[in-house]
Amino acid sequence: MLNASKAKIFFADSEYFIDSINGRQMMKKTFTFPQVVASAVRDAALLISVLCAGSASALVSSLGGTSIFNGVYINEVIGADAFYNQGYFGQNAVVANIEAGAVWGAHESTVGRIAQTIFDPSISASSLGQADWHATMVGQALGGSGLYTYQDGIASAATIWAGSIATQWVGNPLDQYVGGFSITDASVSYAYRTAMQTGINGVRADVINSSWGYDESTGADALTVMVDALIRNNGVVGVFAAGNTGPGANTVGAPATGYNGISVGALTNSTGNLAYDRVADFSSRGMSDFYNPQTETITPNARATVDIAAPGDNLTLAFYGGMSGGHIAGTDSTAGAGEYYISDMAGTSFAAPIVAGAAALMIDAGKSYGAAEMTHPLVIKSVMMASATPTVGWDNGQYQDGTVTRTLQALDLASGAGALNLQQAHTIYLGNSQLIAPTVYATDGLTTLGVAGNGGSSAIASAGWDLGSIQSSANIYTLAQYLAAGSQFSAVLTWFAERDFTDVLGSAVDLALTNLSLELWRLDELLGYKMIGRSEAPIGTTEHLRMSLSDSGQYEMRVIWEGQNYNVNNTSTATPYGLAWSFASIPEPSVGILALVSLCVVLRRGR
Repeated sequence: MLNASKAKIFFADSEYFIDSINGRQMMKKTFTFPQVVASAVRDAALLISVLCAGSASALVSSLGGTSIFNGVYINEVIGADAFYNQGYFGQNAVVANIEAGAVWGAHESTVGRIAQTIFDPSISASSLGQADWHATMVGQALGGSGLYTYQDGIASAATIWAGSIATQWVGNPLDQYVGGFSITDASVSYAYRTAMQTGINGVRADVINSSWGYDESTGADALTVMVDALIRNNGVVGVFAAGNTGPGANTVGAPATGYNGISVGALTNSTGNLAYDRVADFSSRGMSDFYNPQTETITPNARATVDIAAPGDNLTLAFYGGMSGGHIAGTDSTAGAGEYYISDMAGTSFAAPIVAGAAALMIDAGKSYGAAEMTHPLVIKSVMMASATPTVGWDNGQYQDGTVTRTLQALDLASGAGALNLQQAHTIYLGNSQLIAPTVYATDGLTTLGVAGNGGSSAIASAGWDLGSIQSSANIYTLAQYLAAGSQFSAVLTWFAERDFTDVLGSAVDLALTNLSLELWRLDELLGYKMIGRSEAPIGTTEHLRMSLSDSGQYEMRVIWEGQNYNVNNTSTATPYGLAWSFASIPEPSVGILALVSLCVVLRRGR
């Protein structure tokens, strides 16, 4: 599965090392477990929730309040209220959380939330399927719910499946909580195939989240190729934690180094700012290496691999203290009670389920509208990224080449397109459209919800998205209205690497990788057409432009076919793509965030 003699694996806020690579991988790590919040602290928080009865139910930051339970609400920070206010809490979406262990379904925030468990029943005499402390935290962030304001994950009504791949937990017995575990080809492939391909009772997952990974920088190993193939072949949104080995370059691990999912970095707060506006130092980042299967060569530091970033620091999360999963020694200090929480948790492991939950909200809305293209993973990914807010120090490598703004990088190496912003995503994805009845909706002409055909339109709105396809030449998208100078433009183009596999992990095969570019043109009545922006990253599956328009006029975007980086079978196939755009005023990263914080949470907790 991996061809390295020793590789690093990340999990929550920790690192692990693979000792054996042949068929079964064994990982070891020394882990210091953070403080467990006792029930007395929880009881104090109940009083706060009564006094602030109007507060929203949400995932809570450990910062910004008088206790660990009434800090900044993460759901509000990311703008999820834009979907909640229209009744979208993820109820039409199925999300599979696939990692080492299973989400514990007896915690007060997860009771009744785990609809299915997924693990290979043919693997006996193992720890496969055990409830785990790490998976339980991730599960609450993704889709927890409950009576209290601090329990709701991002998609509190989504159907949650808990998938497990760990066949054995290993580590130093002196460390009660570990992340070391063994896996097999069968345990891994069964979980991902069941969620995305086989399904359960005729239903397949719409989204998968994986908050685990290992040290593989090219995304060309069999496991990552398999997951990419399942995403592409079955139309599933895949979300992966980028890793916690930053801030150095080329530190993103697989499967986040794949091409077809969404790789997520972790955000923290600037000093004195509760907006989750900068990338945490521990968050992994690119550039990452590129492996060409046709030439069998590796190009180092060739592509940006983080796609987006979300809050991943100082979080209050559900705690499972049972003697299973990564809890390999000691005793259960909670006596099996499901009312314990842990504060100040950090890691891309927790940023990823926030993004997966956001995808579930979008899919919930898309299914309500009844347009199949709306739930396509390329559309979800491009809208999320085009609507992201620039983080502190955001830089996607844009430079000025005469009158043309260019980038060979496309994305910021640490935060990708920036910080998750569901308020702006709602504007691009749904705009002011109205759902009249199930699958019946009307638009106001200010948002383009897809265009007819496989690409291009002569009358697109100032915000919107499209699912297109290209095989040569260019697809052109012309705005219907004129734009004023100073308008802010953001657009993201995403596509798939063509990968495939049969039911055997070792059969995973890398077939082709297309190279596309994204251009912005101004239609000058006197001087003719003039290109003013071009994202031309030579390797990858994303292009991104973010710029201010210096002149008033009419504009168009162009999706350009640049050929292919490789095509193993020399077959000529069209490349599907997602395109999302916004011509609007985009606020600075810190604007409007503090206004979302209620009077009950403005006091900072003593540290």
